[in-house]
Formats: sequence, C-alpha cells, structure tokens
Amino acid sequence: MKSKKLSENLKSKWSLKEPMYVEKFEDRYTKYANQLKTDGFSDTETWSLSDVICEFILPRLIRFKEINNGFPQGTTSEKWDEILDQMIFAFDLSLHWEDEKYDNLSEEEKKTNWMKYEIGMDLFRRYFRDLWW
Repeated sequence: MKSKKLSENLKSKWSLKEPMYVEKFEDRYTKYANQLKTDGFSDTETWSLSDVICEFILPRLIRFKEINNGFPQGTTSEKWDEILDQMIFAFDLSLHWEDEKYDNLSEEEKKTNWMKYEIGMDLFRRYFRDLWW
C-alpha cells in the first residue's frame, strides 16, 4: 500500500481570497477585502504576523522535504532531512504550542521542546539560502 504524503493533509491559506480573522458581517470586512485586492494582503495578516508567517512556511517546508532532490554542500541527504525535520518541528511548535500534543506535556518536556524550537529556527536562519532545488 502506498503511503500518503504528509503534505496531502495540509491546507494553505495563500493565495487568500478573503481577509483573515474577520467575518463578512463585520463593518471592517470591506476595508480589509479591498486591501487584499489592491495590495495582495490585508492588515489582518499583521495581527498575528508570526502565526501568518508560520502558516505560510510550514506546509511549504514539508512539501519541500518531500520533493527536494539535493542537499547543501558539506551535508548528506540524510543529514539534510534531519535538518529539515528540525525546522519543521520548530514551525509546527510555534503554531501549535497550545495544542494538546504540546501543551499536555511535563514542564521538562516543554522545556526540551522549546530548546528544539530554538535549534530549528537557528537552522532555518542558517540554511535559508539553501531552500531551493
């Protein structure tokens, strides 16, 4: 049986058709919808910019790992997959740290996860220019 790709369960909010975080019945909806049409994004995306950035990057990083066919000089394919997994973990934790899978942990496990988060984000910074194929 062929295994399902992890990215098949991911949904991306980009390109957005409607402003984030506001409902059509709200008075401010039209303002943000117009911003989206004219600028390609609206101010609603800045209300929780770290989440918006993570929501954009996470599914693309997962898909990148699935289809990537190379690795940075000085690493191996296996090492590159480990680095990508650490980046993916960091973005996932950033988005879901209050969810059950991360919140219902011991204080020691939470501390370990935040250390792993720091490592993953540092690796993202370090290998940012290597995210191509």
